[in-house]
Amino acid sequence: MECAITRTYFQIKYPSNFFTLRGNHECSAINRVYGFFEECNRRYQSTRLWLQFQDTFASLPFTGLVAGKILCMHGGLSPKVHLIGKTLLAEDNCILKKLNQLREITRPIDPPNPSLHIDLLWSDPDNYCTVSGFCVRLWTGLRACSYFATRGWASNCRGVSYVFGKDVVEDMNAKLKIDLVARAHQALKKAVTPKRQPNKVWLTIFVQNIFQIGGEQLSILRPSRKGVGLAGK
Repeated sequence: MECAITRTYFQIKYPSNFFTLRGNHECSAINRVYGFFEECNRRYQSTRLWLQFQDTFASLPFTGLVAGKILCMHGGLSPKVHLIGKTLLAEDNCILKKLNQLREITRPIDPPNPSLHIDLLWSDPDNYCTVSGFCVRLWTGLRACSYFATRGWASNCRGVSYVFGKDVVEDMNAKLKIDLVARAHQALKKAVTPKRQPNKVWLTIFVQNIFQIGGEQLSILRPSRKGVGLAGK
């Protein structure tokens, strides 16, 4: 609750300087089960308050672009997008090709599954599993994952969306004319620093110390004219 209220306060006070992207838990089907619905009712005896927050979450943007070169989202990339006017349809032969396809996503929206929206919230880079596979096992009930050398796209063992290989990111970065994909969605066993980053085309940055397992570490991305810096704890 405190996080949601603080985010809303800063968004109102600094509308030109403070931006929040939507995460996979900013969906009613998820936060109703994972505690936020219960918290609203326990602390304020109000289902209406929870519904009002859902209206706010439904209006949050899915992606952000920093300095025209760093594409940010909570989850990851998507192989499925086709625009007909303002309608998004999931089709295997249509891929994300232009940043305008992201800018034209209509809001508010409750993300349909499967869709571009779901992938932006839920997909994962395959290479992360080889670095910190314990986190993927945490989120999938300790089931072992089988995708450790993905090229292209593969099923995600979360049961939703996809995992994608480094080749996908490199191709997407070239098509969108960006340098870096920065995303979250997975806790890190060690703070990400330039020396520890396993590639130069995407970064996984986790900023919440909430799981209390494996000594997960936090990182903050600090872009500058000289390049991308990372502050890790």
